[in-house]
Amino acid sequence: MVVQQLIPQPEWTNLSQRMIWHGRRICHARKPACGACPVAKICPSVGIGEMDKEKALLLVKTDKDFR
Repeated sequence: MVVQQLIPQPEWTNLSQRMIWHGRRICHARKPACGACPVAKICPSVGIGEMDKEKALLLVKTDKDFR
């Protein structure tokens, strides 16, 4: 419900795709890269993953990781 109030309806599909992208590249289920996360300030789960920025950046996946 809160997301519906924050994001205009025409952007819901884009938001969904961006959340998937974020999960695949930064917020991995087993080892999230919290220190490299652009939404860490508003994330209720921040701190469960690597908080050191340099170490977290090493966990971030790029397009080459998906080939």
